[in-house]
Amino acid sequence: MDKLFNSHWFVKIISFFIALMLFAMVNMDDLTSQPGILPSLSDRTSTLEEVEVSVLYDEENYAIVDQTEHVQVKLSGSQSAIAFFQLMRPTYEVFVDVTERQEGVHTLSIQHRGFPGDLSVSIVPQFARVELQEKQTVSIPVDVELVNTDGVKEGYSVGTPLVSPVNVTVTAAREVAAEVADAKAYVDVTDADKMLEEAVPVKLYDSSGNELHLDVEPGIVDVRVPITSPNKSVPIKVSREGELEEGLSIESVNVEPKEAVIYGPFDVIESINVLEGLTIDLDDITESESFTMELPVPAGAQTIDPEVVEVTVNVAEEESRQWSDVPIEIIGASDEIDVRFKEGEDDNLSIIAHGAEANLDQFSVDDIQVYIDVSGLSEGEHSVPIQMNGPQNIRFSVSKTNVEVIVSDQSESE
Repeated sequence: MDKLFNSHWFVKIISFFIALMLFAMVNMDDLTSQPGILPSLSDRTSTLEEVEVSVLYDEENYAIVDQTEHVQVKLSGSQSAIAFFQLMRPTYEVFVDVTERQEGVHTLSIQHRGFPGDLSVSIVPQFARVELQEKQTVSIPVDVELVNTDGVKEGYSVGTPLVSPVNVTVTAAREVAAEVADAKAYVDVTDADKMLEEAVPVKLYDSSGNELHLDVEPGIVDVRVPITSPNKSVPIKVSREGELEEGLSIESVNVEPKEAVIYGPFDVIESINVLEGLTIDLDDITESESFTMELPVPAGAQTIDPEVVEVTVNVAEEESRQWSDVPIEIIGASDEIDVRFKEGEDDNLSIIAHGAEANLDQFSVDDIQVYIDVSGLSEGEHSVPIQMNGPQNIRFSVSKTNVEVIVSDQSESE
């Protein structure tokens, strides 16, 4: 082998063949263009299938509702040109131009650009069909659909959803836009126990409930879903402390609103029947007045509505009226004992009612209960305090505060 490479003629022969190969590659196109010389190197073709047809049109005012979408492109040229195209894959485009056309169906010759100049291009079919329709913008209200409403936590309820914006717009071909019947945003409320605030995509549907894949503006809306905890409406009680100055009496104490709604776990609010905790100091009141007071949230509850109420205290000059021979009722006596007033002790008394004129005008002796409670008393004589139940805003003075009674065992007397 070393002798061959050292041979002068061997090197010349190898060099000749290399030069011949280079010449053939560089001059292949010229050789193939000459008849009778290397006939196997004739022109070649290449076919591109399913080439997408682009449409140039007035996108601001029109929409494409139908078109020829794909064509076949045949390329013809020299072997080297075809090979170069297949290797490099330059950017090319097959298109029709309807930018100057108006609504309707148009058939146009298909154009192309971007193919190498040394290739012949033929397109099948040669013409494309394009249907244009004017664009229309419609406004659709957004309907919030709640999913899994039965899945909220026990005792909680779902309120009416709030959506922003309330309408979305759809811009499409006139006939396509007319198909839009509903715009919906779906919110899953599973295990919800407080206000939900979510950004939700908008979906479009036709009148048959089929989803339409169209551009919608905006595509995302903000949805708030109120989730209300268990609640209970209870009356508001206003307590009093201190005393009015002499000569004044409370005519009325009004609270607005009269009831409050308490929110919280069911086992907490179930036992609350009256909202307490509001107290007015009569020492500070010298005339009729109104003021606001903050409602206390009961222990274990979450919140209360309203948080503040208005309290109005009306005062007037105090007047007095007297009633005599008001009977004293005995309560708390069992069937086994006998209770009677001690000899010489009256079973009635006189009372004086003090209050505003308006309240006294509506008062009668039937509105009060005068009684003694003898429950738990043993046999014998007892001095028992007199007790009274009567209307609010009226105070009472009595002719005596205690009565003497005798308790005996009724079974022994039999």
